[in-house]
Amino acid sequence: MLELAKQEHFRLSGIHHLPEFMAILVLTWFGAVTSLGQTSIQEFRNVLRDEATFSADDFSAIERGEMVVKVLPVNDKREVAVCGLMRTQTPVEASLRAFNLSMTQRNRKSILQLGKFSNPPAVEDLQALTLENRDIDDLKRCVIGDCKVQMSAAMIERMRTEVDWAAPDYRLQATRLFRQMLLEYVRDYLSRGDPALIEYHDQPREVRLDEEQRSLLDGSLYINNFAAEFTQYLKGFPNYELTEVENSINWVKIKFGLKPVTILTHVATYRRRAGGAPQIVVVSKQLYANHYFDSSLALTALISVPITSTTSDSYLLYTNRSRAGALAGSFRRLKRNLVEGEAFANLNAMLLQTRLNLETSSINHSGSPPRSLTPRIVKWLFGGTRLFWWLFAIIVLVALFGLRRRYSKRSLASFGRDH
Repeated sequence: MLELAKQEHFRLSGIHHLPEFMAILVLTWFGAVTSLGQTSIQEFRNVLRDEATFSADDFSAIERGEMVVKVLPVNDKREVAVCGLMRTQTPVEASLRAFNLSMTQRNRKSILQLGKFSNPPAVEDLQALTLENRDIDDLKRCVIGDCKVQMSAAMIERMRTEVDWAAPDYRLQATRLFRQMLLEYVRDYLSRGDPALIEYHDQPREVRLDEEQRSLLDGSLYINNFAAEFTQYLKGFPNYELTEVENSINWVKIKFGLKPVTILTHVATYRRRAGGAPQIVVVSKQLYANHYFDSSLALTALISVPITSTTSDSYLLYTNRSRAGALAGSFRRLKRNLVEGEAFANLNAMLLQTRLNLETSSINHSGSPPRSLTPRIVKWLFGGTRLFWWLFAIIVLVALFGLRRRYSKRSLASFGRDH
């Protein structure tokens, strides 16, 4: 019922269907775990306090083994940002696998198609990618500044001139051209980096993705504070040299209710040792989306923070900053509340699943009996935005019960008068 209500609202507000923020988390399907450099626990807490509004109570909750999820403050009205933090007691590689597994478990039903570009990229890498018939029909009517599929001016013009829209096989032609343009775009990005990023011209307001991504990266102060060399690498890609970095370009087609979206991402993985401890740094950066998203940048962290000269604490930190033009339109406060609520609930559930995966892995290795699921069930029932909907359901049931009792009393009174 909630999902149908939201879809109806978005249809009436002119955007048909604003995707669940779950889809934004799917952007990191191919892995995104970041580790911050060697720092003190107080420095780490200061960053979380100043940039993510963490309080003393939040830090106490983390130390008790709880998870903390926050909606981050933003300056751009198109942007929604969330972060989540939990303490871990496992090696970074094991925590990374558990987190990626939780993302897979949460997002499996949303994935329609996916793939990874080879080195060098080839058109065969996109062979499984298809265009929706409704998108092809929209492409027939596309002009610069007025198109229902996000593309650059050059892409719109090529669709208009290189596809014979009167031919019986125009759908096949459009699909082949779309794949070819994405391939050329990826090759250009791998050659020139951010200067090759797309400029969307499907609407009167153009969006320059290089400016968008630089702004999102500059706002990710966790990596800027503790892994500045990786920040410079990302800004200077592919010409900035940094050892122990692996790169991949991935694509995924995701089910978003009424309109699936195709997304390209650049995933950069940085492995290093700091203070003798292994650390992993990964950023997932949106290169293209044919619907909804102007830009997105995801950062997940396995952070090793020294407590003494011989001991340290480890934390899993996830952040995602995404921008969508629809959030700046009419009913923006209602849309933002819905999207932020879903973002909060989904991230909370994903971290909870990560902890369960880690515990399951530990049980498999140790043979210890599993912990009770009761706290997890309570957490699911009353965590995040679900508390509101449970209370709402309770209020509705109480109201219906009251109306039923009132109707019964009136019926009895009427029966007494008649008899």
